[in-house]
This record gives sequence, C-alpha cells and structure tokens, in this order.
Amino acid sequence: MTKLCSLPPMRRGRLFAYVILSSLLVSSLAYPVSSIDEEVKTPGAFDNLYMLSPIEDYLSGGVLHRLMFSKFLAGEAGEREVFGELAAPSARPSQPVAFIPYRSPTEKFSRNIIVTYDLGGIPFQNEPTIAVNPLDAENVVIGSHDYDTACVVSYVSFDGGETWFGPFHTSMLPDDSFCSDPVLAFDREGNLYYAYLSIGVRPLRVGNLVFIAAVSSAVVSVSRDGGLTWSSPRPAAVGLATPQQDRAYIDFIDKLWMGIGPNPEDPSKDIIYVTYTNFRVIYPYLDQFPFVAAPFIEVSINLVKSTDGGETWSEPVRISPVYRYFSGELDRPLVQGSNIAVAKDGTLYVAYYDSMQDGPFKGLFTPYVVVSKDGGESFEGPYAVVPGGMWEQDFFLKPTYFRSWSSMFPFIDVSPFDSREVYIVFGALGEKPGDNSDVFFAKSTDGGVTWSEPKRLNDDPTMNNQFFPTLTVSPNGTIHVMWGDMRDDPNNYRYNIYYTRSGDGGETWLENSRVSDFPSNPGKGIPIFIGDYWGIAAGDNDVYLAWTDSRAGEVLGRNQDIAFARIRSVSRPSITISPPEGPAGQVVTILGHNFAPRQREVFIEIDGVVVSSVATDDNGRFTAQIFIPLSGEGPHTVRAIDVLGNVATANFYTSFGFNTVEEVIDTLADELQSRLERLNTTAPQLTPDEIADILASRIKPMVTSQPKEEQQNISMIVSIAAAILAASAIILAVARRRR
Repeated sequence: MTKLCSLPPMRRGRLFAYVILSSLLVSSLAYPVSSIDEEVKTPGAFDNLYMLSPIEDYLSGGVLHRLMFSKFLAGEAGEREVFGELAAPSARPSQPVAFIPYRSPTEKFSRNIIVTYDLGGIPFQNEPTIAVNPLDAENVVIGSHDYDTACVVSYVSFDGGETWFGPFHTSMLPDDSFCSDPVLAFDREGNLYYAYLSIGVRPLRVGNLVFIAAVSSAVVSVSRDGGLTWSSPRPAAVGLATPQQDRAYIDFIDKLWMGIGPNPEDPSKDIIYVTYTNFRVIYPYLDQFPFVAAPFIEVSINLVKSTDGGETWSEPVRISPVYRYFSGELDRPLVQGSNIAVAKDGTLYVAYYDSMQDGPFKGLFTPYVVVSKDGGESFEGPYAVVPGGMWEQDFFLKPTYFRSWSSMFPFIDVSPFDSREVYIVFGALGEKPGDNSDVFFAKSTDGGVTWSEPKRLNDDPTMNNQFFPTLTVSPNGTIHVMWGDMRDDPNNYRYNIYYTRSGDGGETWLENSRVSDFPSNPGKGIPIFIGDYWGIAAGDNDVYLAWTDSRAGEVLGRNQDIAFARIRSVSRPSITISPPEGPAGQVVTILGHNFAPRQREVFIEIDGVVVSSVATDDNGRFTAQIFIPLSGEGPHTVRAIDVLGNVATANFYTSFGFNTVEEVIDTLADELQSRLERLNTTAPQLTPDEIADILASRIKPMVTSQPKEEQQNISMIVSIAAAILAASAIILAVARRRR
C-alpha cells in the first residue's frame, strides 16, 4: 500500500545548488558541544535545537511552542519570540469591575465554566482533549497543556461537567523534559487512557562532533479511577537520535492521536491504536571539512497498537506515503495531523492531511483516509476525500497571527449503526474570493473509498475566519461539530465557539449556534499559539465541548484557560443576604454559590457602586460581610460579579432609613412650629428639655416597634436627626423670645 515520493527528473538540476547552499547554512549554524577528542560538555537543556529547524514549521504547535517556551524559561529566548509582538504585559493588577467580561447567555448551551486553575505564575493552558466514560456519562475528563507544569494534566468531573477537580498530573519518561499533544480516550470497560508526547534532549555524535538533539516518544498512561490518578507512562513509539559513521538519524515523533475500539478477531476485547507523524532527519557528515551537510528528510504517518491495555506495543507500521526531500527544496510534500475512528465491527479508519506535491501552506491539499479491517495488520488506500484537492489556508489566519494551519488536519468518525458510513470535517480556503477559511464536511457510505462533495457548515454571511473544526458522533447517531468562529467581530480578530449538528447522517444541519458566552481575544493569551485542536465528546443525552479561552486576560493580564459548556443547563451563580432587610447602617452577610472557584476575585456592588471584594473557595463559594450605607427606605440592588463575568443579584430592603426619619421630623416640625406659635402667648417659658420631651414622645414608639437587634442602628439614625431638629427648635424659640 505504501508508495514512495521520488524526485522528478526536472528538479535534479537545481537540487545540487540547494544542497550546497543548505550545507553552508547548516554548517554555519552548527555549534557542537565538543569534538570527539574533548571532554563532552553538558549544555543547557535546550541548546542547539536548530537540528530540528528543517522541519520546525511542520511540527505540531504544542511541540514547537513548548520547545520555545522551555528556551524562554532557560533564558535562551526572548518574550517576543515566545509570545509574539502583540503580547500584553505579563501581569497587571485587577481592573475595575466595569472591565469584567459581560457574559451574553446563549440560547442552546449552558453558561460557560472555566475548568482550569493556575498553579503558579505561568497562567496558560491550551489544546484541550475531552472524553466521556461510556459506563458513567457524568464522568467527564478534560486534558490539556499546562505551562505551570512540565507534563500534560487532567481535570475530572463526576456531575457531567458542573463541577471540576484537578489538575491531576501525568509524568514523562525518565530523562525527558516536558510533554505535549494530549489525547484522552476511554475503553468499553471504563478505563481511561492518556496519550501524549514525552520530549527530551540527547547527545548525538556525528563523525567527530557531538551535538544535542531533541527527541520525542509517544507514550500512554492509564487511569482506572476516572482520571484522578495516572500510571507511569508506557512508551508506545520511541523517538531516536541514532549516530552512524558517516551520518546521523533523528526520528522525531510528532502530532499523535489515539483511538480505541473492538478487536475484529475478538470483538469482546479492545485494541488501542496510536498514530503519529514520523519525521526522520538524516544529517550526512563530511569528514574532509569537517561539517554537517544539508539534511535529507523523510516524513510519514505511522501506527502502533496494543492488545493488552497499553502494557506492550507493536512495531511501527507506515500507513501513508513516505515523502522524501532535501532541506531547502522549494516543493516539499508533507503528511501530518492524523486522526482515528474505530467502527462497531472493529474497522479502523485513519484520516490525515496531505499537502500534495506542491507542499504545505500554498496550492492544494486533501485529507486522505486509510482503512484496516484486520486490526491494523494491513491497510487499504489511501483514498482522497477530495481527489482534485482544495485550496489551502495560510499558516496564520490574518489579521491574527496564531498558527491555525492545523485547521486542515481532518477529524473523522463513524456511524454507530453502519460501519461503512464515515464522516469527516476539516478547514479549507473559503468558497468566495477573499474568504480565508471555512469549515467543510464530507461523507462516505462505502467504507471510506469515495466521498461526497464537501459541504460548507458555517452559515455566516461574512468573510470572517473559521478554524479548528472538531467532530464526534453520539451513540444515537447524531453528528456534532464545533469550531472557532470570528463572525461576530467586525475586526475579524476575537473568536467565539460555534456548533452545529445533524440527525440524518449529514444531509441537513442545525442552524449554527453560538456556544461561548464571551469572545476570546487571542492577543490576551499566547498570541501565537492557542492550541492545534479542541475537544468535543457526546453521550446519549448531551454533548460536551472544551476550548482554549482567554476571557480572563481581559482582567487579569495575559491568560489562557480551558472553558467548557454542555447543552444541559448548569447551576447559575446565586447570592443570599442575611438578614434580607433591616435599617440602613447595619452589617449584613452575603453568601455566594457557583462562582468561579479557587481564589477568583468577586466584587460586591450596592446600587451600582462597588463596596467590597472577596475571593472564592475551591468550590466557587464565598462569604462576605458588608456595611449597608445610610440611605432611604426601600429596596437596594446588591450584585456580585467575579473576574470571569459570573453575576448574581439579590435585593436588600432598608426598612428604616433617612427618608423615614425625614417624614417623621417634617411632621414634628410642623407640629412644633404650631406649638411654638401658641406658646409665645400662653407659655413663653418653654425650656429645651421640654422640647426634647415632645420629640422623644413621638419618636420612641417608632424605635421600640422594631426588632431588638435593629433598635441600636435605628436609635443612632434617630438621635442624629432628632439632635439636629431639637437644636433648630431651640434656636427658633430663642429667636422668637428675643422678638
């Protein structure tokens, strides 16, 4: 099945020039750790990663950015290189409450929940994967990158995503430095598997020179408690840096995916499949100079499998064409971004991106699909989804500059009722001139051999960008698709999450629905990287979505989180006030529930004025005590809003305030005026004490009629007002007497 990409004869004439130029370039970049005759020095952990430079544009974003970020932490790369020129300051104080995101509720989805939590001072999580336990649909697990930790993490929910626990940590292989490319999947017995890349550096001897090379391995950990704890990882496929006398090989494993399904030979058991892109970079050594010449590159999609729950793994099998080229060639064909689906009968489908002969980021591409009916022992295909190709998207979707070309990496799934009915989604250049990106769906009814004409799923009338389409099929056969969408921003910059579904095998589709209740500005997170993909999973009665979200960056400084939504509503934030009514000037207690958890700041307003702030606990609850300002009788709006835009409102009723006293005093003043006029003729010797007695006789019943615990607050208000009135009365009486 495997076919090789040979070099066309017409390109051989210019190939020699490319080799010479590339050799000079590589030799000028080469910075050996030592010669073979010297003591081998120990360099910084991420020195000399230029040995991957011939393929770095083709690597998954998670791998490339974690490499760059590790160099940044080691002081070997600048902030601009890692975060981009539009990066905001690394931190800034909390903004006034007016700047907190306003969350616009969506009609068809729950309010959004921010799942992730910042353990340290590097507040970035991205590239989520999500899985639902087939034995317990309320057990939902999300995995992601977390830049506060070296390896990928998981968050776990046991109530369908309403509350979350985590992060729970995985581990790398010994001697490795960090992890990337998280993928989660359950088997039919409820065991949860976590596939990811474990990446490190190794010394590599080329002739009489020793270099440092980055290597990666595909590893798999297992959790038997729903994602709370993880086993030590087992290597499924190991990357190598292999020296030979006249050359060196670097086998760099990238962009893995995992799928689990029935073994065709024993349908009661599952097979775990892992696919990945294998880059072999071959560096010839020219000892007569000496220097390392331009590398020769081979790239293919490989597959490994396990039939014993991830304990042991098969040898890698190439399942795509093997493309070969010299570094520096203009046309460098590429395969990347594999994805897996396993049918009920055990048929295995693997889809991947193929740039075709003109290479990536220009010209045409198509998704390809290969099929295995014997548990990955042999493969049919590859079959082109679009035989004539579709126009590629750019590496960036302007005007943003996060890498988005992975939108062209396909997602594939299969009908639960017909193992030959297969669905695929991918991104491509829009159908209209000037439309840089759209989301497309295609369907096969003959087991992946032929495919329908691609159908555009985003129904917006704009030319704005769509990206990262993701697909899943629920047990009832409904097809669910989510993607990032900039249609709502006239500047084509901030994105929301959109969704559609089909209940008839992709013939008709629901009108696009917005999922996110606040848009994300990629410049408020890591502007050059928001992940290469997002996650969607479905049970019988719901669909669960996870994406990279940067709303916290609007308030907290540069920030990326993983957000979650589902179709069922989740409990909304609420506050209760105790007591709910009473006189002005007293202290009340506010209890808050269902806010953003884990020390997220909550601002308390009374009638639109911020009067206090408090932090939430691990469950999103808080307790605050506030002073009710001196005010008039009547209802007053109390609002609590956290930094992620969760809002709850309640009312406090002021039963005795300044306006109550004012009404009494107005009445008393009129009566006092009348009495003083009469007293001028009948009792001109009225003393101030007698005036005070008149006031007290009228006001005392108002105080004593209130609850005992409120009488002190009321007495204070009355005393102030009465003192003012008494003083005025005395002055008036004295003035009258002098006349």
